[in-house]
Amino acid sequence: MRQCVLVLIGCVVFAVLIAQTGCTGGSVAPPQSAAQDRLANLMNLYRLYVEKTKKPPPNEEALREFHKSLSAQERTDRLIGNGDIEELFSSPRDKQKFNVKYNIKPEPAVNRALAWETTGQNGLRWVALTNGYTVEYDDQQLKDVMK
Repeated sequence: MRQCVLVLIGCVVFAVLIAQTGCTGGSVAPPQSAAQDRLANLMNLYRLYVEKTKKPPPNEEALREFHKSLSAQERTDRLIGNGDIEELFSSPRDKQKFNVKYNIKPEPAVNRALAWETTGQNGLRWVALTNGYTVEYDDQQLKDVMK
């Protein structure tokens, strides 16, 4: 009986050690920053505008009016957020409005900048791409996707 208990304890310790080493790998994604979240929400609003109107927004005012026309549930369902509209258009990192290219139809096959932080932080800016991704780029990378 004592031998069975020792074997059982040994198996449990072994399983715990295996589980711990498996959970410390680099496969866990880093948490998103508030700036990335806001930019992603703005991108989702932009994409929904295009989806519903069949054309890109001509300017910020049109996008803001469209935001007002959405129900809280629709904003939640489309991952736009129900926060302050002013917050949606500005970065919490550099406290400035996002730069947005209007009159551009987002296309999944194209990798161009659609919106980005004005200054960002530590030489890096969050950028929303027309393919739907938000990425953190340095100045040269941003220039490359603005063509």
